Amino acid sequence: MKIRTQFYLLIAGIILIPFLMGIIFFLIQKRNAPVSLQPIPGYEEIVKIAGNAINREAWDQISDFLSRRPPWADFIITDINRTILFSTLSNFPGGTKLSDSELTQYIRDNSHHYIFQFDAPTRLSNNGLLVITQALREKKRPPNPVERFIQYGLISLLTLLIFSITMSIIIANSITKSVLILEQATRRIAAGELDLEVAVRGSNEITSLTSSLNRMRLDLKEDIIRRSRFIMGISHDLKTPLALIKGYTEAIRDGITDDQASKSRAIDIILSKVEQLEGMIDDLMDFVRMDTSEWQQHLIEQPFLPFLYAFCKRVSIDAQLLHREVAFDLNIPEHTQVKMNEALITRALENLISNALRYTREGGKVQITAQLENRAMNKSAILVTITDNGIGIDQEDLDRIFELFYRGTNSRREAGMGIGLSVVKSIIDSHGWKISVFSNKQEGSTFSITIPIFS
Repeated sequence: MKIRTQFYLLIAGIILIPFLMGIIFFLIQKRNAPVSLQPIPGYEEIVKIAGNAINREAWDQISDFLSRRPPWADFIITDINRTILFSTLSNFPGGTKLSDSELTQYIRDNSHHYIFQFDAPTRLSNNGLLVITQALREKKRPPNPVERFIQYGLISLLTLLIFSITMSIIIANSITKSVLILEQATRRIAAGELDLEVAVRGSNEITSLTSSLNRMRLDLKEDIIRRSRFIMGISHDLKTPLALIKGYTEAIRDGITDDQASKSRAIDIILSKVEQLEGMIDDLMDFVRMDTSEWQQHLIEQPFLPFLYAFCKRVSIDAQLLHREVAFDLNIPEHTQVKMNEALITRALENLISNALRYTREGGKVQITAQLENRAMNKSAILVTITDNGIGIDQEDLDRIFELFYRGTNSRREAGMGIGLSVVKSIIDSHGWKISVFSNKQEGSTFSITIPIFS
């Protein structure tokens, strides 16, 4: 049970227990309260039995007297002739005569259970009205209302105290156990036990952190693996051009390349490898920059069409030098604003275009399109596609093409470290955009970038 739910139960119990106890005590009191089984008749009914032998004033005094008696007591009212005017005892119905012997025998038979009292409550001495009261011997005077309130209040307070202590112990144990589990697991993970899976016990907010802790553990493990691959990849890919640079430099120094043509060829190779190293370093800087949030401070909202048009014009000229064609069709409003880091987006698009031109045969074509799409809930997005008719990508490579240092089947003979598309995806994702790829072998590939537009 979640800790929040446990606290809600505690608060609900504190509020409801006194209320429920009050209802319970009220029902118990109502159930145990004595009820007068028969109402006192009016003067008109008594006249029918006694005639004019009793006047209204006398009966009013009798009624007033009976109203002050305990409700659990039974009564017999007789006139001067011992005619029963009113009775709550079934043995002595109203309108019948009550003989002294019959009354004496009744009292003798029931005196061990009841007490009997005889009263003549009227001021008129000649009316002969007599009130005989019967009450249980064990009946006590009702408790004082203040005493009863204190009694019920103490019981409610005790119940509330027991409930609060019990819930507090349950909540404390739940929190303590969860914290201890997390503390022990965190300590072991901090010590390097990244293969330790934290068991999830319970379902409160703290134990739910174990799922986050397990995800963090797996992310740390994956990060260490990525870092190892990163270092190994850099070491391997930088070693090849550095070895060539070193070899040709030593050849020039040792006089092995003694003629001018050999020296020029060696220097050209050294320069090309230096340029290759510069490209690798640029990729590394872009990749490392994606792991920080500083670059996001340079996101600027600007019109997207002029930027994309200038980029397309430039790469179309570059493609002509490689005997390839870059065509573009941009159908987006000129005023459409996009928040972006222009340098990084340029870097990402250049990488995609460079790959498209590299894997497109001489005379091939690369098509760049951009259009504004209206989507659900009045949202819009710009869809940018880069399509080539080159050699395509193997299906086995499509799912991993954006992974760091992954080299596809077609690129394993190419120079580079395999982080280009990883950098592209990092740039696109960090802008809140989306990138996807579709490809058929020997038919070409299409990279699609979806840019959400926020009004």
